[in-house]
Amino acid sequence: MPQLTHYIKKHFVSLFALSLLLVSFHSHGQPKIDSLKNLLSQTKTDTGKVTVLNKIAKEYSQADSVNLALTYAEQALLLAEKTNNAQKIAESRYVVADKLSAMNQYDSAIYSVKRALSYYEKQSNSRALVKAYKLLADIYYGEAQYTMASENYASALTAAIALKDSLDMRAIYYDQGIVYDVNDQFELARERCMRSIDFAIPLKQYRAAVGAYIIIGNDYAKQGISASAAKAYFAALEINSKYMHDSNAMGILDIDLGNVYNDKLDSANAMKYYRSALAIFTKEKEERYIAQALENIGNVYLKNNDYKKAEVYELKCMEEMVKVGDKANTALCYSNVADFYNRTKQYDKSLDYYNKGLVLQEEVGDKEGQVYSMSGLSDVYENLGDNAKAIELGVKAFNQATDIQLIGQVRDEAKKLSDLFDKVHQPEKAFYYYKQYITAKDSLENKEEAKKLINAELSHEYEQKQQMEKLENEKKQAIADENSRHESIIRNIYLTAFIIVLFLTGLLFRNLIRIRKSNRIITEQKLEVERQKLIVDEKNKDITDSIKYASRIQRALLTTNEYISKQVKEHFILFKPRDIVSGDFYWAFKADASNNGLFYLACCDCTGHGVPGAFMSLLNISMLNESVIERKITKPDQVLNDIRNNIIKALNPEKADSESKDGMDCVLCSFDLKNKTVYMACANNPVWIVKKTGEFVEIIPDKMPVGIQHGEQKPFTLHTINLEEGDIIYMFTDGYADQFGGPKGKKFKYKQLQEIMTANSNKPMSEQRNILERTFAEWMGGLEQIDDMLVIGIKV
Repeated sequence: MPQLTHYIKKHFVSLFALSLLLVSFHSHGQPKIDSLKNLLSQTKTDTGKVTVLNKIAKEYSQADSVNLALTYAEQALLLAEKTNNAQKIAESRYVVADKLSAMNQYDSAIYSVKRALSYYEKQSNSRALVKAYKLLADIYYGEAQYTMASENYASALTAAIALKDSLDMRAIYYDQGIVYDVNDQFELARERCMRSIDFAIPLKQYRAAVGAYIIIGNDYAKQGISASAAKAYFAALEINSKYMHDSNAMGILDIDLGNVYNDKLDSANAMKYYRSALAIFTKEKEERYIAQALENIGNVYLKNNDYKKAEVYELKCMEEMVKVGDKANTALCYSNVADFYNRTKQYDKSLDYYNKGLVLQEEVGDKEGQVYSMSGLSDVYENLGDNAKAIELGVKAFNQATDIQLIGQVRDEAKKLSDLFDKVHQPEKAFYYYKQYITAKDSLENKEEAKKLINAELSHEYEQKQQMEKLENEKKQAIADENSRHESIIRNIYLTAFIIVLFLTGLLFRNLIRIRKSNRIITEQKLEVERQKLIVDEKNKDITDSIKYASRIQRALLTTNEYISKQVKEHFILFKPRDIVSGDFYWAFKADASNNGLFYLACCDCTGHGVPGAFMSLLNISMLNESVIERKITKPDQVLNDIRNNIIKALNPEKADSESKDGMDCVLCSFDLKNKTVYMACANNPVWIVKKTGEFVEIIPDKMPVGIQHGEQKPFTLHTINLEEGDIIYMFTDGYADQFGGPKGKKFKYKQLQEIMTANSNKPMSEQRNILERTFAEWMGGLEQIDDMLVIGIKV
């Protein structure tokens, strides 16, 4: 049956983060903004104004006026660029990125913060690097790019450790825990959260510690490890009762503990905690969490077959969740209502609500919720007698539960599938799933976990009682100790002074020895580092020299400009590899009169760039030579078909690698210059023709590569185009259009490339090449080239 446990993490942890932010929101406001605006009017220097403008942007952001915040941040950036102060420009780019991120303009935010990072890295400004890397990680997290988020949090952590900044280290460990938690990497999430707690308690950041304990408890609960989950929740309760006295935190933890008892089939204790949470949230007027408490109470009634009360609570909860727009918990309500209708044999309604819930869960990426919905649908189809459909959905639920380590549901699905396969007389599969059931069941150790759960609660209550008794005894003992200490203080003062002098003398002597030893070790380490650096430099030089030599080999295989110039009236080739060697290449061949006399020209983009791309380019140049020169295949479409077959045979003969997509995107043209006709085949890349009249013609490519692909492999299309003198044919790879740059750090795109080619088609080909090269360099600015780039123009 679906439970609320897997939603607590997502919603209640965000509640704690929001609470932390609210502290700062309420500590600022319009009076401070007015004061800063007054300060701005009195500030004389531009650099001073930049600082004040950025502060105003921050205040507006905290007051939830993000549009105004971005306006002031952009004003600060413009003024900083006017002063040409690199530090202020970087600071302003960081603030702009922060505000763009708040408005979900992630691409522009990433571009801006990377520009700031570039400056901070050059300056080795560790404190600024922590902020910038952390903001970049937050942006990637907002885009659900969890791998990139994790990498940038790691970079931020490295800088924070170098600074020995406990506050930043605490926050970054917590953020890493959330990233691992979202990816269901439970052990890593718990380890990061425990590190965050180790910093949070000494720093008195108790709210952050409670949030981290809740994540730890939820992860244990999701894996069915109830005692460890309860232990984490009780630890959070103890912090709250000692330091925070936060009602919402108490309500959240009551629901968490209720879930643990509900999973252990202890309805009485589950109901006790759920009703406590409902009372707290009702008093605090937290509508969303009132709905969740109602839902969990409905679950308890449903488990105990009290359908009338269950229906009342579940339907009321569903209405509330739809009202507040919470898709994840709305889906959970749908599942619970569906379960109710299944139990009461209203199967059509049950199927309808399960499917509604499943759609929402897929939309929000809730894998655990999908397990419960698919399991419920399997139950309904079994009740309807459709065993095949029940098995299909049960297998999907089992596999997904296994993938995300949902041990309790693995156990339940395995048992159900064993029974279903036995029912349809498939004993081998029935036995297989029964073994999976036993394995999961044993790993949960239900009886031992139940004992541990009771002991955890009793231990918590006992520790509280012991703490009170200890405090009382300490108070009595303190009075007695004070009297005794007063009597001996004069006697001990001389002895203490002597011991201190003796201790300091010994300490100074020991430190002198340590300093000498440390100096010797540092000298030895420095020599070793220098030796290792020389080795690394030598290795790097060898590798670079090898790649440069490979570049000379690759360029030797490319057709020369002189060769192409002998075949066509006018042309240009703009070729800019991203690295020393390239995955893009061009190839040309003039057949003799006995072999049709056609002039062949190819513009190709191999899988990858750098060294891997270069290897692919050498392979494809060889295959073009074999197909056209040796096998004398004349038609471009047949040449591409032949090369594709040879690539598959060479790189994936047994079809063992289903994920491989090696090959190339390619345009192959054969020119009959005498009759002014061109034959062409296009794989993924188009061909543009600008007629001498100015008319623009685009040859649409086949949407498939010359190489390994999924699905049906269709033959390539042959295009036959009649040309007139003065027509220009443009071929290109995707490197030009995909380059990031410009004032907003966006892609150049094909539309802009088309406009440049059309506008300049009447100019000499060499001048067109210069315009394209200059435009590319200006667009790229200070950013890196992201891919190999190749553009070819042929004038008839």
